[in-house]
This record gives sequence, structure tokens and C-alpha cells, in this order.
Amino acid sequence: MASASLIATAFALIMLIITAYFLVGVVLTTAQVVSYAQTDQVNQQELRMRTSLSINTASISSGNLTLDIENTGSTIIEDFEYIDVYTVNSSTEPPIYYPMGEGSWAIVSIIPDIINPGLLDPDEVMQVNITYTGDEPVWAKMATPNGISVSAYI
Repeated sequence: MASASLIATAFALIMLIITAYFLVGVVLTTAQVVSYAQTDQVNQQELRMRTSLSINTASISSGNLTLDIENTGSTIIEDFEYIDVYTVNSSTEPPIYYPMGEGSWAIVSIIPDIINPGLLDPDEVMQVNITYTGDEPVWAKMATPNGISVSAYI
């Protein structure tokens, strides 16, 4: 009889140690995931703080709106396919969304495009052509993938 209670006690202690080991592993893994998420969030906020754009000129001619957008921040703007462009004209209530592509909006040129060709480096100007239908736009907005936007009345 005494050996049965001794075996049961040993089994209970082993199960307690295994459970504690499992819980410590879960806590450490969770702490690591939270730490990585916080680091990514801080990096994203730093990137947003260093991103700035300005619209230097805007002109309209026969169904095309041309914007000269300058990178006034210290971050390189890339992933142009994820940039959102919106316009508002005098007859529509919600903004009109333009995805990047032919017949919507496209990059005409980046000047001077010397350091990182095809990317909008600080102090470079990107000329964008937006093809619209209907009434002329009176307002335009461009939003970058990291959430920074620039807008202007035309």
C-alpha cells in the first residue's frame, strides 16, 4: 500500500514539473512574439515620422491631371502599386479612387532619378498623370503605403 501512494506522489510531481515546463515555454514564446510586434510597431512609427510629401504643381488638360510630388522627407518611397490616389470633382460626393495602372494613374517621370532608379528618394520630384472621366477634379490626394498622405486643391 505504501508503495502505491509513493508511486502516485512521484507521478503527480512529474506531471507538475511537465506542466510548469510547458507553461514557462508558453509564457516565453508569448513574450517573444509581443516583443517582436512592439519592435515592428516602433519601426513603422519611425518610418512614418520620416516620411513627408508635398505637391509642388497641379495642372489639368483634356482628361488628365498632372501632379508634381516632391519627397520632402528622409525616407525612400517605393511600392508604388500600393499608393492610393483619390480625386473629388464638383459633382460627386465621395472621393474617386484610382488604382495604379494604365488608364488610371501612372508615373511619368522621377527627376533627378540618379541614386535609386525607379524609387522616389528624398528631394526628388515624381510627376504623376491621373486619367479621369467626367468633371474636372477640384481636389487630389495621394496616400503612401505607410499611411502618409498629401493633398491639394487644384
